[in-house]
Amino acid sequence: MEQLAGMPPAVAKKTDKFIPAGFQAQPLTALGKVNLTVHDIFTPESAIGFTLAAGYSHLTNGQPNYGTDKGAFGERLGAAAVRDTSQNLFSGAVFAPLLHEDPRYYVEGDNYGVVHRTLYAVTRPLITRSDSGHSRINGSLLLGYAAAAALTNAYYPSNERTATATARTYGASIGGAALGFVFQEFVDDALQAVHLHKRQEQ
Repeated sequence: MEQLAGMPPAVAKKTDKFIPAGFQAQPLTALGKVNLTVHDIFTPESAIGFTLAAGYSHLTNGQPNYGTDKGAFGERLGAAAVRDTSQNLFSGAVFAPLLHEDPRYYVEGDNYGVVHRTLYAVTRPLITRSDSGHSRINGSLLLGYAAAAALTNAYYPSNERTATATARTYGASIGGAALGFVFQEFVDDALQAVHLHKRQEQ
């Protein structure tokens, strides 16, 4: 998003998990990170995300394996909601404050090429910003998702409460996060292509 010369950058809201290109992010306190995380959990996008995850798992009869009958989708939907919620809470509300990391995603925008933006997005599960703005290992996401994967042993089917299954859940969650960041990086471009408004306008 282009910035007019001499004009200060637009400021994103403290409840924005994804900072649009050209916008300035406000500093977050530890409580601000908790509020941001809780707000993000109760968005339509979050519900769509775990519904799609449950639908894919149901269509492929994948993990968690509840079967393919009518009741199985409901069980998968509940499991996906718990898993996504716990991932967000552990990473954004617990580890991000403890590790002094910024839990937000900063969109690069169309000032960069597609390859650069894609590589940037898929590496965000591994690399994040500290509260001071420096790049660092994304400990809050990596540890938060590990804790959420371990927690699945409390509600996944008994045959999937193994170290191998937990590792598989963890890997799939990291991959899902990377895909989610790619979506966030390019969603405004897609909206513009079909002549719809961006999430925010400067």
